Amino acid sequence: MHNQSEVPCVITDDATLSSEQKLWLISLSGHLSMQNGYSLNTLKHHNKNYTDESVANGNLSILDNAYGVTTKEELIETLNVFYNTSNSQVFMSCMAELTRNDLLARYYIENKSTAYQNTPIGIMSDWAGIHKFSLARCGIRAFDIGRYAFLCRCGVSVNFLTEEEAWHYLKPIGKLAQTLFISWQEYATSYVVGRCIWQKITTQETYSEPNPDFNFSHDLFEKINDTAATLQSILANDEHPWCQLDWEMDF
Repeated sequence: MHNQSEVPCVITDDATLSSEQKLWLISLSGHLSMQNGYSLNTLKHHNKNYTDESVANGNLSILDNAYGVTTKEELIETLNVFYNTSNSQVFMSCMAELTRNDLLARYYIENKSTAYQNTPIGIMSDWAGIHKFSLARCGIRAFDIGRYAFLCRCGVSVNFLTEEEAWHYLKPIGKLAQTLFISWQEYATSYVVGRCIWQKITTQETYSEPNPDFNFSHDLFEKINDTAATLQSILANDEHPWCQLDWEMDF
């Protein structure tokens, strides 16, 4: 990582978060929480079909297998990585290249589109080309922010973090999200694109037209664990916090 600050480990003031503020922060994990059958009502993961012990064991497995986290120290280190994602910095560079005429001309002269086809940088460049305006300010940071919030919840479930510590970590990521996005819809779009890039999914696999909104095929649903479908269901559900909470929550 380059010139990156660490996530604050303590709150700089004594203000207590309201229930609405807490729900807003938990909701940053909305997509991953829904995919894993977790409620957003409380910070600690809850699934009515499983005991607290089975949920904790499942989260221990998620932390270890998906993130290489087996201790509190490793969890905090991973939160720092997600707070200061470098992947989005590369994405932003790709978008800058595609919106500057001098760099865009060089891109085609050097035939990078062919040379980099289906490589990680080529896949990212293609996605950046499609979203060079809609994600110009925020990039794909939502993918890391969503995972950050989800890992905070996992940390509480497996007793790596107390609830008080989790709120200490969630508050700065919530403030960061508000500086990057203007709505839950923009946050959702950023998350989907970030996950597609992470899964090395090409734009050709997802789009049959230049810019359809969440036009994903059945096979792609399987490849990205129904992420787009989950997000669509969130945004279409009037009872979901994303549809009830103002993005401009005051912290």
